[in-house]
Amino acid sequence: MFKVLIACYGNWDTTAEIPFLFKKAGCSVDIYCSNKSWLLSNSYYVNWIESDSDENNYADTLISFANNNWYDWIVLADDLVINLLNNKIVDEAIFLKLLPLTKIQNRYMLSSKKGLSDFCVSNEIETPGFCMYNNSNDLETIKTNLNFPIINKINFSFGGTDMFISHSFDEFLSNIHKIPENKNIFIQEFISGEEISVEALFCNGELVTYLNSNVLNYSSTIFSYTTRRNYYENVELKPLLIELGKKLGLNGFASIVYLYKKINNKYYLIEVDPRPNSWMANSRFIADNDFINGLKKIISGEYKNGFQSMNIKRENVEVALFYKDIRRAIWQKDWKGIFRWILNKEKYWKFLPLYDLKLAKRIYIEIWNEVVVTKWNKTFKSENE
Repeated sequence: MFKVLIACYGNWDTTAEIPFLFKKAGCSVDIYCSNKSWLLSNSYYVNWIESDSDENNYADTLISFANNNWYDWIVLADDLVINLLNNKIVDEAIFLKLLPLTKIQNRYMLSSKKGLSDFCVSNEIETPGFCMYNNSNDLETIKTNLNFPIINKINFSFGGTDMFISHSFDEFLSNIHKIPENKNIFIQEFISGEEISVEALFCNGELVTYLNSNVLNYSSTIFSYTTRRNYYENVELKPLLIELGKKLGLNGFASIVYLYKKINNKYYLIEVDPRPNSWMANSRFIADNDFINGLKKIISGEYKNGFQSMNIKRENVEVALFYKDIRRAIWQKDWKGIFRWILNKEKYWKFLPLYDLKLAKRIYIEIWNEVVVTKWNKTFKSENE
């Protein structure tokens, strides 16, 4: 049986449904994580190897464990573990065994926004203009070399941390105090266009399958994570993804974001996270060539026959992540969004995690604690002040 190890360092709910995908594809799944990890909140793994909480120890023990135990595939399931191992590993054979790239020369783009942009420039892939900001000496470069508006990002970050848009150089100067100190700040041209989210699966640089969508709801701002999406088929992305996979050497899951500018019909690549995400388990509701079938093609070697059609089930498929979207709706008092779940609008009940009672229990407990208990405590504190 095809044997898989899934490892994570952070405690992200995005990892919880990944073992389900591999199990349904016919794999035996072990997990490597802490005792608090969401990766434990599923019924589809065989063995749990408890990890060390210290960053250096975690990387060393995972490398040692991987060298002393055979797995057909080791999946790094969050940005933190990818960053830890990329900074730690020097041996190319170990890199190829653990990291989701087949070309070690491209490792500089892992967990680095600047690294990805540098890769795009050197490989003639469309991406917005950019530069780094360290201190006032870089202001002239920003003023003369970039087209406004611009957006600032911490080079290694996630969830839209400390991001804001500046529509002019003067506006950037007036907001510069918001930029965190002692951080590598990445400044990028902000392109006004359609944001296209892509989930993709690659094997040895070959595109196996992909699904694309536009965003219906963010958890808060446009820089935050998404909770509802509309999936549709965009065949124009196929050659771009095939090219990206080959040039970068992608090997595994990838979360990718393009910005499409209609006026010049160009797709600008702005994000490539070579890891799985929460949306991939729902691919079974979207297309016949979903991620479970994609994994089966990798295991059998069928992926070598080339990319096949996604066979999306209908022209537009609306998908929501229950855990993320119901919290968003409650916190934002989006009554329409709440009743969408209660009344099963758009057949939303199929997205409830009832296929795995262990995961469902964790989610319902988290929602109760985060929404009901927290809100009650805030109300009680306010009334007694």
